[in-house]
Amino acid sequence: LGGANWLAPLIALVTLAVALRPPAWTRPVPPYLTALLVGVALHHLLAATPLAGALGPLLDAPEFRWLTPDAMAPLFGQAGAGLFVGNVWLLLAQFAFAVAMMSSLQSALAGSTIDEMTYRRHSSERELFAQGAANVAVGLFGAPPSAASTTRSKLDLDAGGTTAMSRLVFGVALLVALAVGLRFMDLVPMAAIAGVFFAVAFGLVDDWTRGAARVLWREGRAGRLPRQLAHSYAVMLLVAAVTVFVSLPAAIGLGTLVAMVMFIRSNTRPPVRRVVHADRRTSRKVRPAAEAELLREYGRRIAVIELDGALFFGTAEAADEEIGRLAADSDYIVIDFEHVSEVDASGARVLLHAADSVQRAGRHLFFAGLGRDNPSVRMIRDMDVHGRLADAHFFDDADGALEAAEDRLLASLAYAAQGEAELTLARTLLGAGLTDEELAVLSACLVERRVPRGEAVFRRGDAGDALYVSLRGQIGIWLPAADGAGRPRRMISYAPGVAFGEIGLLQGLPRSADAIAEDDARVLELSRPAYERIAAQHPVLLGKLLLNLSHLMASRVRALTDELEALHARR
Repeated sequence: LGGANWLAPLIALVTLAVALRPPAWTRPVPPYLTALLVGVALHHLLAATPLAGALGPLLDAPEFRWLTPDAMAPLFGQAGAGLFVGNVWLLLAQFAFAVAMMSSLQSALAGSTIDEMTYRRHSSERELFAQGAANVAVGLFGAPPSAASTTRSKLDLDAGGTTAMSRLVFGVALLVALAVGLRFMDLVPMAAIAGVFFAVAFGLVDDWTRGAARVLWREGRAGRLPRQLAHSYAVMLLVAAVTVFVSLPAAIGLGTLVAMVMFIRSNTRPPVRRVVHADRRTSRKVRPAAEAELLREYGRRIAVIELDGALFFGTAEAADEEIGRLAADSDYIVIDFEHVSEVDASGARVLLHAADSVQRAGRHLFFAGLGRDNPSVRMIRDMDVHGRLADAHFFDDADGALEAAEDRLLASLAYAAQGEAELTLARTLLGAGLTDEELAVLSACLVERRVPRGEAVFRRGDAGDALYVSLRGQIGIWLPAADGAGRPRRMISYAPGVAFGEIGLLQGLPRSADAIAEDDARVLELSRPAYERIAAQHPVLLGKLLLNLSHLMASRVRALTDELEALHARR
């Protein structure tokens, strides 16, 4: 410490501050170059003062040499003199294999990070083939091998380069800088370079990692540390520590080993169980015939992706690709987590990236099977450091999400405006096909009831002494929780205009479920005495009513058949 240059940290800090927050008037110049120039100027200004002795050293620039076609000639010249005798060839092969593996892994890691920065997806196979061919070519001229670099790419992106041409310009500019400007590099202080390096390192720590650190700190202080997130973060810190204090190859080896262990712990089932569309599988909401026909015609615009097993870094990538593919073909995407056993930090990160892609494409995203007590919800929300799910919709089950998607689709087809108006008896399923005289007779037999939202039209166990038809408001049929344990479950719902409760009336059995108004509802009630009066006095009207009810039951059976077929169909 006695020989420390105490002004060097000051120069490094000034350089770091300019690199992270450059002045507005320097925007045309890349921030790292601006910071480096500021550090150089500050160093040489202080060098002209009595404080010059407290400054740090300047860069000892290496000598630049152009590649030569005969760089490998000495190696080939020694081939016949015993160079490859014994184990020398084995040593060279081991070194070549290690370098190739290291370069490939580094390129794969860098490509994943760059994809997140640019919102694009590159071809790993093409990238590795191109780099391999380039390394073989330049190796013949004596150049060392290279690989993709997140640092170089971030410098290029921060300077505004986003196209393939920017990479070519970057490479040529770097070559010119080395050939021409290397002789001036001995004017650059090491402290300024250190400041720029710190700025680049800070920028390479992604938002998820910083956000996860804040979540762990906050939840840890509250005594509810998220275990899965803590495990993922601990592995990340371990690999980072090995990289810094041991070597990058050891860190990659350790990370690969941990990945294998995590993979074995998880199942290897495909992450996407099946994909179905709303023209094959509809929600349990019974709709008027016109709406049902629209869903059959345009249901391909709604896709339901059923995920399965554990979502971690080894499987979530496939889910991301499937979601990205559907984002180009479907307007409403439901992601069902009902069969997902686990979502780790990597899986949540990939899903958030997929959600970002869907919403950037102008599509609508619905998450199903993520109840409030589901730990996956907490993991995904904790990792959502950028609010990518702010516009997404969360539902307890896939049926609720699918119903919401259907409502949005019908609204986009300009059908909702028609459906929102209060219906008349003639436009209901019960009154379909009746003459004016028959409608008058039926209307005289019906009693109007207004049911506030959340109130019951009837309860389980009540006498089945009437059927109902809603003119306004949706009615849900709920199965109460057994013995008061658990939560009620919605079995089906009825849109305005659809009759319900007819089974109890026809069979005379008690109600098997609760009928709850999910909106402020206006319903018409046909009691048993009124039904029997119609049967006795108006047999033709009775036949038409039974025909309408048979059409309703047939549509329910058909919907159930389509749902079962979709569930068992191959993806």
